[in-house]
Amino acid sequence: MVLLIRPEEHTGLVGLAEAVDSVEEGFAAWGRDPTINIPRQVLHRRIRLAVHQSFAPAQGAVGIFAHAGNGNSASLVWDMDTGQLQAIVLGRIMTGPPIAGAVDLRTPATSAVGTKHLARPDARTVGVIGSGRQARGHLAATAAVRLIQSARVYSRTPAHREAYADEMAEALGMDVRAVGTAREAVEGVDIVLVMTDTAEPVLFGDWLEPGQHVTSVMGGNLVRDDKGHALRPPRRDLDDGVIERSDLIVINSRAQAEQDSQGDVMLPIERGILTWERVGELGELLTDQIPGRTSRDQITLYKNNAGQGVADVALAALVLQRARERGLGTELG
Repeated sequence: MVLLIRPEEHTGLVGLAEAVDSVEEGFAAWGRDPTINIPRQVLHRRIRLAVHQSFAPAQGAVGIFAHAGNGNSASLVWDMDTGQLQAIVLGRIMTGPPIAGAVDLRTPATSAVGTKHLARPDARTVGVIGSGRQARGHLAATAAVRLIQSARVYSRTPAHREAYADEMAEALGMDVRAVGTAREAVEGVDIVLVMTDTAEPVLFGDWLEPGQHVTSVMGGNLVRDDKGHALRPPRRDLDDGVIERSDLIVINSRAQAEQDSQGDVMLPIERGILTWERVGELGELLTDQIPGRTSRDQITLYKNNAGQGVADVALAALVLQRARERGLGTELG
């Protein structure tokens, strides 16, 4: 039987900590076997259709996550050995309380894996640029892998950053303060989260301090018209100085960066500021194919440069497991 799991049934079903563990195992499996995942594939016509596909060996699953436009999405999970369809999970797999305004788990959980393996173990303070849903999910996910005590947040609209500070302070039980500039959010903190949908850099290399870790989530995909033609150059949220000052750079997928002409990676490479030899992948980091942080003073950068199927399928398989345990979902004939 195929289990249909609706959004109201799976929202909050998987906690942040177990999501981080599941995503970590997915990326580690990819590091061990490069054939289990391919980069996200996107079609652009009247709407944008994105498909993420992968095996999840730890769960004995294979699947896809697909989303069209800005909203409708679904995950399909098959048994890896028999090929039998096991589940259809409607909608994005979302966090629940205490985060104000649930966000999809995949992105913050993946970023938390990068933070877990790159940020200093004693990191206690966070600076956030951006105050939207991803900024909420990422602060909570960061607190799941480090003992965060305080955070500062900057976004362009004062009311938004003030609301973020109030909501996240209550949700996470920590000191969260809104500040007036992006640089003020970055100064003196251990971890910097860049959570914007900008077209131009908002974090600059000369702001960074020894020992800081930076996580950025904006992949910088080319914007296209309904026939798939590029309308403008790739977006960026990091300037070249961030790339130059980073001692260790890790992304999800080099192939994805190249395929999508992602600005934060490809433009520095085209300008000779960055070489591929300096760009590691998360799966390589998790399987010791590349070194992680080797000193307190290193500046580390994790670019979560587009969700990968290894995370999506692992999370969908985990949702299926939890739904079966709790008797949720509808069996389809």
